[in-house]
Amino acid sequence: MKILRQESGMVLLLVLVVITLLAALVTELAFSTLVDLRLTETFRDSTKAYYLAKGGVRAGSSILQRDSNSYDAPGDPAELWSQGIAQYPVGDGVVSVRIIDLGGMINLNALVNTNGSNVNPTVKDRVKRLFDNLGINEGETLTAALIDWIDEDDRVYIDPDTNRATGAEASYYLQREKPVNCKNGPLESLEELQLVREFSAELVQRIAPYVTLYGNDKINVNSASAEVLMALSADPEITRDAAESIIARREKEPFKTIAALAWINSIPGLSNLLREPLQVTSSVYRIEAWAAVNDGARQAEAIVVKDGNQLLYFKVD
Repeated sequence: MKILRQESGMVLLLVLVVITLLAALVTELAFSTLVDLRLTETFRDSTKAYYLAKGGVRAGSSILQRDSNSYDAPGDPAELWSQGIAQYPVGDGVVSVRIIDLGGMINLNALVNTNGSNVNPTVKDRVKRLFDNLGINEGETLTAALIDWIDEDDRVYIDPDTNRATGAEASYYLQREKPVNCKNGPLESLEELQLVREFSAELVQRIAPYVTLYGNDKINVNSASAEVLMALSADPEITRDAAESIIARREKEPFKTIAALAWINSIPGLSNLLREPLQVTSSVYRIEAWAAVNDGARQAEAIVVKDGNQLLYFKVD
């Protein structure tokens, strides 16, 4: 009888173990099913958000195509594109769109002319002054490093103003802890700047609001920041007060024609500024679109040429 009771106890224990394991298995299966369902839903929502963000870019491009003004001024109520789209409901999601005028920024790729060999002295001086205006040291070295990264040759750039060679070519980049090839071609993204000598992530973040990689060497006075306006010229020097005066004037009434820029001559000391390559229009814009559908969210970015609706760059995160 004692042996039977022991055997019965063992059987009962085994039954309890099996029941416990089965319960755990059922719970695990139920949890896995729930996780799979949630992953499926998240993937579905993320996919919807992806196409919604792409649609936001197309909507932004369409808005730009409707802009028929002879000038481009982000602060002007007539510029519908500058108002963007905020949290617009579409189906079971929302989309926001922002359009940024790049014509008021300094084009870093314009440091070197399109033939890949000749340095543009006007842009070079602007870039150096921009670093100074932002309180960034070693502006000459940074500018020279950019020129050497972009130009097509392997000769270290010598600044004719100082007769110093402070840039960097292949010999420098190949000796790094993580060697890279010197690009010897145009920059393709601001992130790429972090590969250039002395350009840290923090430095790139500081200059990002003021620079672009697209367009030409002209600056749209209607959309340039005070820092960019101050970088336009050293002779005459554009002080912050002078830059703020230009901004205050365009906020009252945009500069609608090149002839209207003659107003700048009224600012003491700036009578020669109009020798600089300036414009009142922009051709290249960045469109940013954010979309969310439940737990799924995506962001799209595009660089477009307004005339002809040409797409220069597109990315979805």
